[in-house]
Amino acid sequence: MGLPLFKNRPLDELIHLSREGLDAATFEEIVARLPFSLQEWAQFLGVSERTLIRVRKENKSLGTSASDKVIRIAQLYQKGVDVFRDEDKFCHWLGARIMAVGGVAPKSLLDTSFGLELVDTTLGQIEFGIFA
Repeated sequence: MGLPLFKNRPLDELIHLSREGLDAATFEEIVARLPFSLQEWAQFLGVSERTLIRVRKENKSLGTSASDKVIRIAQLYQKGVDVFRDEDKFCHWLGARIMAVGGVAPKSLLDTSFGLELVDTTLGQIEFGIFA
């Protein structure tokens, strides 16, 4: 299934969305469609769960950096589903210890831009048969 919400969007549009801040409804849709708990989202975004609950409850927008990261995670998730051609297999891979990313679960790296880049690069290598 994945989340094609941000797929094939021009970079200037993604920059605008990030700067403007994702609204609570868009964030809610992403949370509902991706297999991460609210606790995991809080960890990825470097905020408390209470903050995310307040954003949802008070219909607020996420800040620029949080919006940017949510968009990047959603794009990465869609890429992973596309590469694995199976959402369940990709979800399993995200939670498994993978040597190509330092012997940790790729999901544990989604809290930093460098971790996102490493997971994205590894997915690209899988796509082209380097770690197949």
